[in-house]
Amino acid sequence: MAHLNGPVLVTGGNGFVGTWLLRKLAASGFDAWSAVRRLGTTGVDDVKEIVFDLEDPASIFQALDRVRPAGIIHLAGMASPHLSNLRPEAVYHVNFLGTQRILESCRVLGLKPRVVLAGSATVYGRVSPEDLPLAESRPPRPLDPYSLSKAATEMLAPLYSTHFPVVVARPFNHTGPEQVTDFVLPAFSAQIARIEAGLQEPVLRVGDLSSERDFLDVRDVSNAYVALLEQGEAGSIYNVCSGSCRTVSRWLEMLVQLSRVPVEVVVDSSRVFAQSNPRLVGDNARLRALGWSPRIAPEQMIAELLDHWRGRTAPETT
Repeated sequence: MAHLNGPVLVTGGNGFVGTWLLRKLAASGFDAWSAVRRLGTTGVDDVKEIVFDLEDPASIFQALDRVRPAGIIHLAGMASPHLSNLRPEAVYHVNFLGTQRILESCRVLGLKPRVVLAGSATVYGRVSPEDLPLAESRPPRPLDPYSLSKAATEMLAPLYSTHFPVVVARPFNHTGPEQVTDFVLPAFSAQIARIEAGLQEPVLRVGDLSSERDFLDVRDVSNAYVALLEQGEAGSIYNVCSGSCRTVSRWLEMLVQLSRVPVEVVVDSSRVFAQSNPRLVGDNARLRALGWSPRIAPEQMIAELLDHWRGRTAPETT
């Protein structure tokens, strides 16, 4: 049941999390809008679209003036740390300035939306075992352009919360059906699906498997964002995480156990990147205090991710 009196605008609504979030909002009775760079790219029933480009201030102002949202969940931006770090000026321009343009446009237009900014757990920087699980009170220590852009964006929340409520979400790793293979668990799943379909030799090529990561299903992330939209405290930060972690090798083992054919795992040196944190897990007590808790078990998350890639992979015909 919707609690906001007016439209909810999701920026980056055609992205991985945005699509799932809009489904959740529409199913819950919200007047949901998807802000996208090109119309016709969202593909969610009962959701309206509007053109919105973080690098075009006029499009932001015009979209906000037309929709006049009661709520905004800001997901748009450069999402891949690896790709973002190759273009540091671009990631600052898009992630920080783009967000500032949204908030300033709301202020100038006299809008009073509740706003959720999607940040990133990468702002914590390098952590020690005694720091874990990571609490929101730990000061940000960004290590690269991507995490710096996210940390700078977070600092807008208390500044603009003098005008309207702005809440920061710090998501940790998350996955689920429809996530692209730029990310580790979909990359594993897609390879297994190709092997099962006879499109790839029965060798699964992987990178470093030793790191430990805290993964949430995308549907639990969507539920968290809605909870923050409705109940989050203005100017505050909330970790969006499961509160537990497993090694990447264990996540991979869970997928391999579901494979319908034997699979050999081979480490590919070209896929091995330096890891700043061998173990990363968050404290989600602040989010749980709002009544949220994960609903999708890791086993279900992994099984449905693999099934998604099986459905997208056509078997080889002879």
